[in-house]
Amino acid sequence: MLKFLSWTRWPSSQERRSFLARFATIVLGGIAALFPFAAGWSVLFDPLRRRRDANGEANAAGFVRVCPLDALPADGVPRAFVLSTDVTDAWTRVPNQRVGMVFLRHVAEGSNPRILALSAECPHLGCAVTFAAAENRFECPCHASAFGVDGREIIGPSLRGLDPLPAKVVTQNGQQEVWVAYQRYRTGVAERIPVG
Repeated sequence: MLKFLSWTRWPSSQERRSFLARFATIVLGGIAALFPFAAGWSVLFDPLRRRRDANGEANAAGFVRVCPLDALPADGVPRAFVLSTDVTDAWTRVPNQRVGMVFLRHVAEGSNPRILALSAECPHLGCAVTFAAAENRFECPCHASAFGVDGREIIGPSLRGLDPLPAKVVTQNGQQEVWVAYQRYRTGVAERIPVG
């Protein structure tokens, strides 16, 4: 045993300090590199996190504030409204962008207001429909499709009626507001197939 110990050389205090200094440099360098790496990782995966967070919120599920309920008369005549909301595409967020147009119709049902929301996009080829008050119907200027005030198809090449959209009345700060879940659907087909 003494023979073995005489052949092994114990590191000197200088070598031990040098090893500890190198080891400490590696550990501190790793810790210092961890923060930029974590920040870069969070920026890289931020769009996925935002999409997951938005799906958990009630208003981010496609609902867009349209107007106060008072702006929609209870006469049953459809009114056109432009839908604007903040648009987020990966890392880019553009505020107050036009996403579509909707016709709202206030159907009086006692004290509870009922709102009928119809997409202003013709299901034939996507032209913007207008409401012809004299005929009490929606008309497409592109290919002469016509739809009733409830959105059902009357005449024309469209394979389905106007697309209904979910609408709700929300009370915020004592004021009733109309919110619509805007969704685009494929044109030129009889089925309602969501786009995107």
